[in-house]
Amino acid sequence: MVRVNDAASHPEVYTIGRISTEFFLRGFEVVGQIQEDILGGMIVMTLLGEGLAEGGGSEPMGIRELARRLDIPFETVRRQVRKLVRKGACHAEDGGICLDPSIRRAERTNAMLRKIYLEAGRMLDGLRRIKVGHYRPPRSPSHSARTLSKEQTSVVLASIRLLLAAMKAMRGFFDGDLMTGLVFTAIRAANVKHITNTTPGANRDVLPDSDRRPVSIMAISNSMKFPYETVRRHAGKLIRQGMCIRVGHDGMIVPASVFRKMPVEAGVVVQLVLGFMEALRASGVKV
Repeated sequence: MVRVNDAASHPEVYTIGRISTEFFLRGFEVVGQIQEDILGGMIVMTLLGEGLAEGGGSEPMGIRELARRLDIPFETVRRQVRKLVRKGACHAEDGGICLDPSIRRAERTNAMLRKIYLEAGRMLDGLRRIKVGHYRPPRSPSHSARTLSKEQTSVVLASIRLLLAAMKAMRGFFDGDLMTGLVFTAIRAANVKHITNTTPGANRDVLPDSDRRPVSIMAISNSMKFPYETVRRHAGKLIRQGMCIRVGHDGMIVPASVFRKMPVEAGVVVQLVLGFMEALRASGVKV
């Protein structure tokens, strides 16, 4: 995998960051909607990814292995697993934990996997437009399709691993506070969405504040399906830390000065995205 220092000096480091942030945001939304809290969603997503890797089956995974993969304390994962078992989302088997078959077969799960595929396709198309890769999805999964094609499954599996790796990295960026990181990501993505979706390669540098569109707490709450007070609290924390600023009554932006102070974080994002593309190539997907 590309080293972080090399990734940070990539000529498209900021454009890759803008394009991938939109994917992370939409992917995090999916993870958060799987269960009532984000950690439960991460556990279910990990087990889903394991099932995809095994061709649809699901071997039991020990709690210690789950904790290792998620980089979350064992006791925290154990408590969350107990909740998932009580809800019927998972069940204990052979000293490990398995996703309940009803969850794997549910239309909601199928729709979630299709959404992840579509969002990954959008990210890969954005990367193609800035000449980082050349992926063109053969076709989009129909809403009535019960299964994904082999290539689509490879993209979804690599995407799940990318999302979980991004969440792990984000916890490191924000001193273990994943929710603050999610709110930061949502603000950051919303500020530049109009550029990411139209001309992602128009500016290879950090975008000036004048090009960033403010976003309200209510808009972030609605987008992420997080309670308004939760978003307000974490947005307030970001403002106190100087990572976001208010722009009159219009909302908040992550100013350009913050990105100038985050070269390592930018390098990690590029490293994750390039690693994702390497994983796709290894699985036979032409990117």
